[in-house]
Amino acid sequence: MRLTSPMSFVMPMAILGISTIQGAAAKCSDGLVNVVFNVGDHGGYTKQRWEKIHSASNWLTFNFGLEDKQIPMLGNNKTAVDDAIDAVTGPNPPDFMLTFNEPDNLYGSHPRKAILQPEEAANLIKPLLRKRGNHTKFIAPVPAFEKLTWLPEFFGNCSCQDAFSAYNVHIYNKTVDEAITRIKAFNQKWNDKPLWITEIAPGQYTGACPNPIPWNHTTEFMRDIYAWGQKTEWVHKIFWNSANEISCGDTNVAASFLLDFDNNPTPLLDPFNELTCS
Repeated sequence: MRLTSPMSFVMPMAILGISTIQGAAAKCSDGLVNVVFNVGDHGGYTKQRWEKIHSASNWLTFNFGLEDKQIPMLGNNKTAVDDAIDAVTGPNPPDFMLTFNEPDNLYGSHPRKAILQPEEAANLIKPLLRKRGNHTKFIAPVPAFEKLTWLPEFFGNCSCQDAFSAYNVHIYNKTVDEAITRIKAFNQKWNDKPLWITEIAPGQYTGACPNPIPWNHTTEFMRDIYAWGQKTEWVHKIFWNSANEISCGDTNVAASFLLDFDNNPTPLLDPFNELTCS
């Protein structure tokens, strides 16, 4: 990832005991470290919560918004598209805009239903892509199931693949090796643009509420995934999920929240704020 040459240390520094190991405390690239605020019974983003997360460059949530450092997300209807057009053509357009979030999966539906079929989504987004201004960069829709055909069908229907500046994926696996395997597989198929990982955590626990929460495993997973992303040339942003605690019935984020229901730091907050990507 956009690496710069490491600083060279002259001999007197080595004699004084200053480490000369390259990358011993390598700073994460600007923009790599980001976070997700989930909406739940205890709310999502607040300024108070955001101020406790010092290392993140940006944040997202699942509602459209233009708060400080927020990357807005496009909703799934015409009103949302109209709001997005107003934002990108207005006096202070956002630098980036996320588009449809998991449109292939209506959460909780059995059997699985899509929120938007690929053709519906293609028709819905066309007015925005025709009136996108000259500043905001759009990030491609992110499917819940990246191996299925929703995304290629969407691009086939809208003929708009070139309109997006980066692809987008959500990854939940128990181990870093499993997560990296999935990310690489996605990139092998969609490799003509950078990649944003807009949700990631060590999820898929068999029990809804891990007890005790395996904070050590989560911390190691977090450090390793950012260090790996740093080394690539094509992972540009990683959004840790989640900034805030939500129902532990969501097994993807039951062991990865930075702040608990009372806004107190978990054992994960300090390591997140101290990420070095080394």
